Amino acid sequence: MPLADDHHVLRYVAPKHVDNGIINGSGFLRRPHELASSVNWMEWFALPIENQVLGIRSVRRLTYAKNGRLARINVGNTRRYVEERAQIELSFRHDPLPAELDHAADPSHALIHGIPALDSPHSELIQDLLAESIITHFPAVPDQ
Repeated sequence: MPLADDHHVLRYVAPKHVDNGIINGSGFLRRPHELASSVNWMEWFALPIENQVLGIRSVRRLTYAKNGRLARINVGNTRRYVEERAQIELSFRHDPLPAELDHAADPSHALIHGIPALDSPHSELIQDLLAESIITHFPAVPDQ
């Protein structure tokens, strides 16, 4: 199911893609073995935003590093921005994950299709456009 243009997703960005609190858009690029970039659909969880971030942290399947960030982007604005400037179509699709042996179900999981792999010909342009699309970001691991 496609996500609505007025909705938002969070992407975990590892510390190697964060420099003094500034997120490098390469953290949004898919890894060569992936078909799409994995994100979490914020509107799956009820407002306020802090509750949505808490919900996403609670279903994560990755180990979040202390200096990692959760980057928030708007679906429609990001899709249009990338298409206008790079002629690349992105699609944001709900992709809930079932429970597995070591993981609870993740009903907020979604994918961004159309993002190139790291080190592909379009990767530098796209990573810059995605970085420019970030509305805000949160610590991946909250201060205790």
